[in-house]
Amino acid sequence: MGALLWSLLLLLQEAKGFSGDDEDPEEVVAALQESISLSLEIPSDEEVKDIIWFFQKNLVTVVPRKEGKSTVMLTMDPRYRGRVGISESSYSLSISNLTWEDSGLYQAKVSLNTSQLFITKSYDLRVYRRLSKPHITVSLKISEEGACNISLMCSIERAGMDVTYTWLSSQDSTNVSHEDSVISTSWRPGDRALSYTCRASNPVSNSSSRLISVGSFCADLGSPEKPSMSCLLAKGLILLFLLVILAVVLCVFQTRKNRELSRVRKLKRNRIQLRKKGSPGPSPV
Repeated sequence: MGALLWSLLLLLQEAKGFSGDDEDPEEVVAALQESISLSLEIPSDEEVKDIIWFFQKNLVTVVPRKEGKSTVMLTMDPRYRGRVGISESSYSLSISNLTWEDSGLYQAKVSLNTSQLFITKSYDLRVYRRLSKPHITVSLKISEEGACNISLMCSIERAGMDVTYTWLSSQDSTNVSHEDSVISTSWRPGDRALSYTCRASNPVSNSSSRLISVGSFCADLGSPEKPSMSCLLAKGLILLFLLVILAVVLCVFQTRKNRELSRVRKLKRNRIQLRKKGSPGPSPV
């Protein structure tokens, strides 16, 4: 009876260990198309019989050999052939060239020769893409009061999941942050030009945009109904300059025309005088 109860207790412990319900999975993050290593911590005084790694099904079975011989992997999921490796010393599982499909729950079951119990370890692997440089979209609108209202939207191409956006601005020597993909502000001529930087982050990377100066977008804009005095003065000077040039051109043209007419009249008078001098007198009777 005692032997039967002991056997039942061992079965319950094995079932608990294999299910992974005895502890929460360790969260692990990795970058797309890169590598990850899932490590094991096995007591040095324990002799390992075999290790089975699970992912949705039996991923790989590892049988340690005697000293001087390499570890043997008996079975392997064909989807991971060429991408999975086992450490000779720690029996850690390494996966290279990660894909989206590699995300999920991994479990390792380590059977020991020194006892009928085994060690289990669980990992929750999440794969993310490294972020590219943020793209900034600018929207402007001039109010009736002459204020320049500006909205900056930060976005990442193929961002994926779990991306956070933070706007950083230096104002009055204090860093001000705004956690959202869009930030709105206003600017008037004479105001101190504010500058913003968008920083995007996910669990494996972060990337920042170039510095965006609000005043650079609004400085050349104004209300068409209320143009500034400097603008009116500049336009008046340009118009006056054009009128002066036109008057000079007309004066030069008229002077040349008068000279040409005077020359033509003089030539006509000379021709008439020559004709009078060369005409014959009356014939004698």
